[in-house]
Order: sequence, then C-alpha cells, then structure tokens
Amino acid sequence: MTKTIRNNSIIRFTSVSFKGSIEAEPTKSFTKPTSWKIGRKSKYILALGIIAVIVVSSFAFLSWESNLRANVTISPSSTPTPKPTATPAPKIKVSPSPSSNGGIGSINKKITQDLTPFKQPGLIETSGGMNTTVWKEVAQTAWAFFQPGVGVDTKTGLPFAGGVGFRAFTDWDLGAYIQAIIDAQEIGVVTVNGTWGSCNRINMVLTFLENRPLNATTNWPFWFYNATDGQGFLENSTYASNSVDIVDTGKLFVALHNLTVYNSSLIQPIDSMVLSGRSNYTALLPIIEGWASANDPYAYYAVSGFADFWPKQLGNVPSQIMTNIANSSTVSTFGVTLPDVEITSEPLLLSIFELQNNDSRLITLMNETYQAQEAYYEQTGVYAAWSEGSSPGNGYVYEWIVAPNGDMWQITNASQFYFDGMSPVIFYKAAFGFLALYNTTYALQIVISLEQALPTPKNGYYDGMDTSGTLDAGNPGSDTNSLILDAALNYIQSNPNN
Repeated sequence: MTKTIRNNSIIRFTSVSFKGSIEAEPTKSFTKPTSWKIGRKSKYILALGIIAVIVVSSFAFLSWESNLRANVTISPSSTPTPKPTATPAPKIKVSPSPSSNGGIGSINKKITQDLTPFKQPGLIETSGGMNTTVWKEVAQTAWAFFQPGVGVDTKTGLPFAGGVGFRAFTDWDLGAYIQAIIDAQEIGVVTVNGTWGSCNRINMVLTFLENRPLNATTNWPFWFYNATDGQGFLENSTYASNSVDIVDTGKLFVALHNLTVYNSSLIQPIDSMVLSGRSNYTALLPIIEGWASANDPYAYYAVSGFADFWPKQLGNVPSQIMTNIANSSTVSTFGVTLPDVEITSEPLLLSIFELQNNDSRLITLMNETYQAQEAYYEQTGVYAAWSEGSSPGNGYVYEWIVAPNGDMWQITNASQFYFDGMSPVIFYKAAFGFLALYNTTYALQIVISLEQALPTPKNGYYDGMDTSGTLDAGNPGSDTNSLILDAALNYIQSNPNN
C-alpha cells in the first residue's frame, strides 16, 4: 500500500531564504525512565558508538547504550551474513496457553468485553461503521493533543512527548509532531494560517532545528530537549550529549522528507540542514550501510529516513533489510507463520503509513502480524493490539509477538528485561491502525472496548489499558496521537468515496 501524496499546495508556505526562520502566510503523571524509548534502538547505536570513532575522528562517541540492549544485530567489526535459504522450513514454537504466564500474563477471558461502561456510548460505538466522516472525528480527537498548552508549548511551539506530564521530547517525538501536522492539514482539522495554523507550527519547528543547542564537543543533538525553552534536557539523558540516536534521527528524517514532498519550497532549507548543517550526519553513512545485514523492522523504518536524503549511498539498504526478513527462518503461533525476527506492530504501522513506495513484502509482514493478533484473540478470548508505550504499572514497555530472544508473546522494558506474567497492554494506536488498514469486526471491537473503558478523550487518546482491565489513563502522548492521525489519513485517502 503506497501512501498517497497530495500536490505541493497542501501546505502553503512562502518561499523565502532559510535564515533561522521561515515567515508564514498572514490523574497519573507520565514519567519517563532514563532508558525511555531507547530499547528498540540501542542494538544499532552500540555499533555507532564504536565505528564512528574510526570514521570521524572529530566526533567522540561513547558506548553507554551497551548495557541496555544485549542482542546487537550489527557488529562493529563485521556484519552478519544474511540467512541464505530463501524459503526455510518452519520451526514450530509453542504458543502460550491461556492459563500460562509465558509473557502474556494471567488471562481473563474477554475482559475487555465484560467491562461495564461508565459513560455514554462513544463515537465509534455509535457510528454504525467506519467511514471518512467518522475518521475525521477520530482525527479531530487525536489532534486535540497537539493544542497549545496541552501537547505543545505555548511559547516555543515545541511538542511535549507526554503532554503536561512530561514536557520534553526526542527527535523521534519531533518527527511524530511534524507528521501529525502534515496529517492534520491533509484531513482538514487544522488551518493553514494563523498563530497555530500548520504554517506557523512548521516554522517554529524548523527554526528550532536550525538553531537548537548541540553538544559543544561533538556537534550532535542532545537526546532530549526541554519543550519549554528548547534547551538540552539532560535530567533524563545524562549521557545523551555524547552520542546520537540513529533510530530517533531516522524517524525525524522520515517526517522531514514527507514535509518536502508536501511542499517543494522547503526542499532547499531542509536539505541544507540535513546534508550540510551543523551536525555531520554524512559521517553516519558507513554505519547505516552496515545495516544492510539487519533483519529488524525498526531498522527498515529508520534507514528509510536516511535513504530519503542519501539515495545513492543508501537507496538499496531498506530493500536488503526486507530481503533479510523474508529469508529468515519462520515460527508459528496460533496457526500463523511469521519470520523469526523481532516483531511488534509499531514499526510496521509507521512504515506503511509514513513511507513512500513501500516494499510489497512489508505489506505481507503487516498482514501476518495482524493475523497473528486476531488468531491470539480467537484462541484466548483476549484482545491483542501489541505495540510499545506506557503501561499501567511497568513503565515504558515493548510487546513482542516474536521477541528478541526468539520466544513468542513476550513483553520487555527498554533494558530488555522480560516481564513474567505481566498483563499486556491493548494499545489504542495499534487498534486504530488495524481498523484503518483492515476495517475488520475484530479491530472495531477492540476500539469500542477501549472507548467504553477509558475516559472520554478530551485532550487526545490515551495509550490504552491492559488485559486485566487496569487503565493507563495518565496524560495522552504524542506517539499515540500522531499514529492515530496517520491511520485516519490512510483510511480517508484509501476510501475517497466512503
């Protein structure tokens, strides 16, 4: 499925020189551990920390991430050889039974269906079925998170990763915000002009990127920035000034490239900032080229962002990663066959919704990943919308259908600690993603169950709830609502007459 790109007039900026600014047309606190959102990336950053010292002597990298992710896919001295067998025989891994722990927790049959709603039926429950009108209302609700004072600072125009509960952000979160602006304008839930129109919002983000403080020694961005003043937020990233997070950067590059597609007048300033700006991202290319040996969907997504800006050097790497995934041995769960690689919904949904000209094998992998989760429900009676995000009691978690250690249906934290018996979170963003792509009864049931159980969303959608019925009703976050906007736009573009 290829994301439809509208004409360049969708976001209308005045074409001016880029000199630090672009003039536009007239309950529970969300706490983030130090390792927040680095678990999925650390396996690659370790390699960066070692190789970059050789590649660019002017940059000082530290391998502080090495204690966070044990299974490093890319070796700093050599890259693994892709598995040569194109269609290996499946190796069967036993899926956990409904009564076992095995990473899926103590299962309460149909817990989400048995919950008693405490409020009037919501938008999806009363819709009678999904159409473009309903999806626009979903988008309006998700966009409510990005209102000034809710998920965006009123002075700087920079996003809060966790709403008012956590007023800092990474390059990943900034990419999510840029993509949310694009989606919102395409859908028509934000105006172009005005103080908080799409034009001025993008202006504030690009101005920040052009002028943000960098590490004085390496000239790399800090890991976290404080949205209230645009300064490095070191309280939650003590060592972040010494390295650069490649996957966070890849996410940002995906969004910046999409911005240039929507508005060609921004090609020059964005290319200038990425290709020849204050941070020497070109120095990372030898490392990214080494990722051609990876078989991780997160790598596919992140490398695609770099390949958008360096197509000659990196254009073939995403396809090679997908080849590696396709050539992997396989596992079986609840009657569904999957490649034996790390699989969760997040990078697959992001790739389908945000990348252009996707590999057809990605679509197949997404289909299989969805089918596994529906099959999980059919066998256990428990909804599965597995992704990553905040949990009610265990901080930021990653839900793996195929885990880094090769086991099935496991949940880890950023340090790759495996939770034994944790109730999985049913993530709103994954459920909406499934609904946009497949519009199945199963996906609709998940969304309705979350709508019934969670508080009425006023400032964006909450992350979700776990299968024991415990709510994650803290502050809504940027990743959840950006991905839901992605899903809404995908459905609307794919169903123009519905």
